[in-house]
Amino acid sequence: MRQRISLLAACGLAAAGLVTLPAAAANAAEPVFRLAGPPGVLLPLHPATGSPNPVALNYRLEAPAGTGAFDGEFTLTVDLSRLNGAATVQESPGTAAKKCVPAGSTLVCKQQGLRPGVPAGVDLEVTTAKDAPNGRVGVIQVTGKAAGATVTPAATGLQVGGPDLVMGEMKLKTDLKPGENQSLPLTFSNRGTQPAKGIVLELEASHGLELPERYDNCTYRTTRTATTAVCTVEGDFEANASYELAGDSPLHLKAGANALNERFAYGVHPAPAPQKVQADSGTTGADTSKTGDAAGKAPKRKLAARKAALAPLAEHGPDLNPADNKHEAVLTVQNTADFEAEPLTVKGAAGTTAKGVVAIRNNGPAWIAGKGDGPAAVVEVELPKGLKAVTVPAACRPAGEAHYLCATAHTVLESENVEFPFELKVETAVKDAKGAIRVGAPGPKGEPQRQSFDPILANDIALVVVNPTSTGPGPSPSGSPSPSASASASASPSPSAGGGTTANGGKSGGPLASTGSQAGLVGLGAAGLLAVGGALYLSFRRKPARA
Repeated sequence: MRQRISLLAACGLAAAGLVTLPAAAANAAEPVFRLAGPPGVLLPLHPATGSPNPVALNYRLEAPAGTGAFDGEFTLTVDLSRLNGAATVQESPGTAAKKCVPAGSTLVCKQQGLRPGVPAGVDLEVTTAKDAPNGRVGVIQVTGKAAGATVTPAATGLQVGGPDLVMGEMKLKTDLKPGENQSLPLTFSNRGTQPAKGIVLELEASHGLELPERYDNCTYRTTRTATTAVCTVEGDFEANASYELAGDSPLHLKAGANALNERFAYGVHPAPAPQKVQADSGTTGADTSKTGDAAGKAPKRKLAARKAALAPLAEHGPDLNPADNKHEAVLTVQNTADFEAEPLTVKGAAGTTAKGVVAIRNNGPAWIAGKGDGPAAVVEVELPKGLKAVTVPAACRPAGEAHYLCATAHTVLESENVEFPFELKVETAVKDAKGAIRVGAPGPKGEPQRQSFDPILANDIALVVVNPTSTGPGPSPSGSPSPSASASASASPSPSAGGGTTANGGKSGGPLASTGSQAGLVGLGAAGLLAVGGALYLSFRRKPARA
């Protein structure tokens, strides 16, 4: 049995209830500015020869929402009296305009004014002290004053040494078929100088991938473009040890019927420390509760895991080198997606205006995401002779006389409609005047090109017809005209099944088409908990040492 002693507790100073900072008396009429900085920082051990790499430490002044420019002077005081021999601190040498001067055991820094969008605060550089032993802790506290304003303080715990979790790169099969399932041989190591007191495992599977298992010590969140899982596993994950997923808690990744070009991200981080910090002395309290040997000396032994909402992604414990905590795999699934342009009919006498919706549909089965931050597809609209666009959607731009190029959002899901609402005016009543709607992949100049995944090219183009004379089958006009003359007019795409989205984010009977790039691994929160699963817990076993 091993006694649990918090070695990382000094890094949790900013969490609620962990430290008591001096209260700043606030006048109800004064703006309150917040000093924001990291709650904890790990420092590398001082090497036997040479100097350790310094660690950047930044504190930023944050104004409350709606606050304009503040012209007063801020005085920020960096209290270094409780470093406890762990480190030395100075203003960052790379700072263009020096703000700080030493004053005893403090740095006194002046900041003139604060304007929206302009970074303000102080940039520090922290270096491990030469004789600081592994585990030495200290505290930096920053307070602020300004005439006519209140500044709330910040504190950062420092620790020499700590865990350095390294996620192993999984050799995943990257060329898949819809429905194909593969196991996730997850492994990681602690290459640091101290154990991690619990870990946070994070998985993110893009929209076409599935995470079949559900565990009680994981929270799950599904958004428009991804499913994320955040799992906490308690125990001591020792330094210089490696771990692998135990056989009684497997993980798998499945390619869905809607999969095509997919991404899977996975990472491991130290869990945040729950113990309290005594801010006046820089010492930490110890949790003397007992736990089993989480290093896995008893193979396949389950680790206790709490059934509570998990810490969001931003609340990891500190890691000596966060750069090696994550990996991402790109997977290609043998699948197709059929984009279809819908025909549009306009009727009306000269001078009539009507709303006309240019529409496309992804018939699936796969969803589509654009390259980089680009759109999933572009649509070219060629208006017939005599028809003029009075109002053009925000997602469309002119591309020549009576030509427009419209861009979808970054993603178009399977069975999703995308609509571009125009307002059209019949300037000259020409019978059977014809234009075209084309959909495709973004070309070099924004023009639509053939989508390599689209198996049906015939429906990539549709007609825009003004005042048709044919009585045979064709697009049926409908809609609510807004005539500017006594004649009536109508414009609509042909009917289609399923919901739809307007390209500028408006709803049309279906899920909203999001605009811009979708963010991955970041912003995982405890919200969106799916309380699924029985008494299963994610567990790890220690990998046997190599000969």
